[in-house]
Amino acid sequence: MFRYRPVTVSICLVLFLIVTLASRSLLGAEGKLLVFGRLSANPVGAIRDRQGFVDYIAKKLAPLGITGGKILVVDKMYLLARAIKEGKVDFFHDTVVPTMVVSRWSGSIPILRQWKYGEAEYSSVILAKKDSGINTLSDLKGKVVAFDEPHSTSAHILPRMLLAENNLKLVQVIAPGEAKPDAAGFVYGSDGSSPNFLITGRVDAAATSFREFEELRPEVKKTLKVIGRTRSVPRLLISVRKDLDSKIVTALREVLLSMDKDSEGQAVLKKQQRTAKVDEIPPVSLQHLKDIERFIFSTLGKQVDSW
Repeated sequence: MFRYRPVTVSICLVLFLIVTLASRSLLGAEGKLLVFGRLSANPVGAIRDRQGFVDYIAKKLAPLGITGGKILVVDKMYLLARAIKEGKVDFFHDTVVPTMVVSRWSGSIPILRQWKYGEAEYSSVILAKKDSGINTLSDLKGKVVAFDEPHSTSAHILPRMLLAENNLKLVQVIAPGEAKPDAAGFVYGSDGSSPNFLITGRVDAAATSFREFEELRPEVKKTLKVIGRTRSVPRLLISVRKDLDSKIVTALREVLLSMDKDSEGQAVLKKQQRTAKVDEIPPVSLQHLKDIERFIFSTLGKQVDSW
């Protein structure tokens, strides 16, 4: 999950300008830059953390005329989508929800799965306290569930889909205790905050990733129980813009798929939140991605426009 906090427009514009001017100067030379897009509220940190990854790939693609790699950092999905449509970003990686939203807006194409934290896929859980009397999802009628940010894959969209699949009506409430008897109320929090809402008694249930549930302190975890678990989805996805040269796409795939097979590639991957390797997206996951995209835009409507 990522934290998308407001940053000044000037930072985004400066970064856009730097990459655009650099790209234009090299396009007229013998080669071009390979530009990686990154969603982050911390441009300096995002570039520092991903530059080695981009440099490695650019070096491998040098036979195709790639002269170097650059990173374009923005703090909103719609800005990344715009940059992709304008040809200023060649590829990016992110979790499922940002990937599918940007894909809808820009036409970008997910091509590979990245094993973040050594996990190929992950799922979400909905938690309640063991002594709450809440044992199933249907028991959430009249109760309040905490989600993280609206764009969170594991702590909002996947759990919300699970509730919808179980025919639970959801109504956003201003504060806990305002849920109607025939619906489950919900509140939004910040990244990673939903379990704390539950632990401190501010809500009746909380959504989070199964991994984060497993990593709770033992004395806290033993007071909670899982009342629902979602489908699994790819931990991270790598996407390309739809009009990227097919030769570059083919070579990019080959480089990414072989990174875990040489020592330099392994070291670069490990710095990307302990990535184990990159592999193909399973066919069943491709269908899940389409389902998630439809759910986001049919359920959240104009709320997505500000992401």
